[in-house]
Amino acid sequence: MIDQTLIAGRWLALPLLCLGLAGCGSSSSSSGGSTALNMLMFQSAKAPEPDQLPKGDDQNELICPEVIVADGGAAIRAQAGQDSSGLRYQISITNVARECTPTGNGGFRLKIGVEGRVLLGPAGSPGSYGATLSTTVTRGTATVARRGSRVGGTIPSGQSGVDFSHVEDGIVVPAGKGDVEIIVGLGQGGAATPARARRR
Repeated sequence: MIDQTLIAGRWLALPLLCLGLAGCGSSSSSSGGSTALNMLMFQSAKAPEPDQLPKGDDQNELICPEVIVADGGAAIRAQAGQDSSGLRYQISITNVARECTPTGNGGFRLKIGVEGRVLLGPAGSPGSYGATLSTTVTRGTATVARRGSRVGGTIPSGQSGVDFSHVEDGIVVPAGKGDVEIIVGLGQGGAATPARARRR
């Protein structure tokens, strides 16, 4: 039998833990990140150091944009009641990473990794839970890519949560003017561009 007190404690602690960890908002190919996400992104337990980042054709260091977690997109929750005891489950982004590979003349190929966790609440039960992960890449005012992928996991009996990892690959950012932004967020439905974004 699942200890509902333990689940409730973990649920209440998660938002505070997320606020205290930089990894809940953004990480990068030049930061530590998590071992699991690093293995998925870089085939190594440790992410590359900043001086190992690839360089462009002009030999200037490539500036790989940080990943932004959209306001309201860090987690979704399903409630069976009005208070915390009615929480069925929560799906959260816990870590992000990115890798940029130059294609020449200022353009680059982008890989984005997202790690998260599905957590049962006091009113939850074992089963499969999912959400839509939206990924939007822009350069200046132009949208380079907009993708929606299903993420989540199956929580077996006797467990209170499960981790998931997802990688978006094959995004080519063309050379051009304007800052590049990478925005990710969770939602119940399809991909959507957030009205505001919060930098972590």
